[in-house]
Parts: sequence; C-alpha cells; structure tokens
Amino acid sequence: MRHLSVSLAIAFSVALAACSSDDGAPSTPADAGSGADARDPTLLYVAGQYPTAVTLTQSTCQGIQVASMTTTVTHEAGATALSLRHAGVMYGGTIERDGAFLTEPQSVGSAAETHRLTISGRFSTTGFDATVTAEVTRNAGPVCTYSVSWIGTKTGEPNVIPG
Repeated sequence: MRHLSVSLAIAFSVALAACSSDDGAPSTPADAGSGADARDPTLLYVAGQYPTAVTLTQSTCQGIQVASMTTTVTHEAGATALSLRHAGVMYGGTIERDGAFLTEPQSVGSAAETHRLTISGRFSTTGFDATVTAEVTRNAGPVCTYSVSWIGTKTGEPNVIPG
C-alpha cells in the first residue's frame, strides 16, 4: 500500500509540473482570462477590483454612515453566479448576460442591530452601478430602511458584456 501512495504522489507531482507555464510560473484559471485577447467575447466576464463610490440616498434610520471602498467581484467567464466582497462582507448572487445582477439577502450586525442587505445593479464594460437596500431591526424593535448607491469603476481590463 505504501508503494501505491508513493507512486500516486509522484504521478501527481508530474501532472502538476506539466500544468506549469514555460516561464516557471504556475498556470491558473485566472491566467487564462487575464488578457483581453484571451477572453471569449461571447462569454460574460466581470471579475476584478472596483474602487466603489458609496452614497446614502435614502434613510428612515438614524445614524447610518457609509464609506467608499473597493469591491472585489469573483466571477467565472460565462457563469451565472458571482460574488461581491465589500467592507469585509461577501454577497453571493446571480448575473444575466446583459450584466444585470442581484444578490441574495445578507444579514450583518448583531442581535442588537441587524442590517439585512440586498444589492441589485448592472455591470458595464467599465464598471457597475448598484443600489444596496437595507432593512434594519434594532433590539427587536420596529424596522427602518435605507438605500445606498454604489458606483464601481473597473481597474484593469474591461468587462465582457455580450448582451
């Protein structure tokens, strides 16, 4: 059995070496889509970093403060699932071929104050526009709401929005 384990380990090492690029750097799925010429123009692709301007647009809550931060979007070319990370919070959702997206509600905070956040918006080749809607419960009391505008500007290669 030990001989089989060593053989599998060697075979695995050989397979990994075969997957590396000529320059010695490992080949990864991210490398395959990193250049504009390498991406299929028929496949939606919006992954990347987006410095995001954030503005409170409406609020029935007291004391809501917002701040501009970078949003990181994870998305595989052609996929309908994506995730956004903003201010340390991960939002999972879906995206359409035309760039429209919607996240699942995400609750953040504590029992004393819970914010249930949902993001909807649209990606373009240069970034995204989105609205974050929030329902806030404080100490199990009445709910207040607020809305926030996000305008994200893509860094690096443009997004691919096939339509």
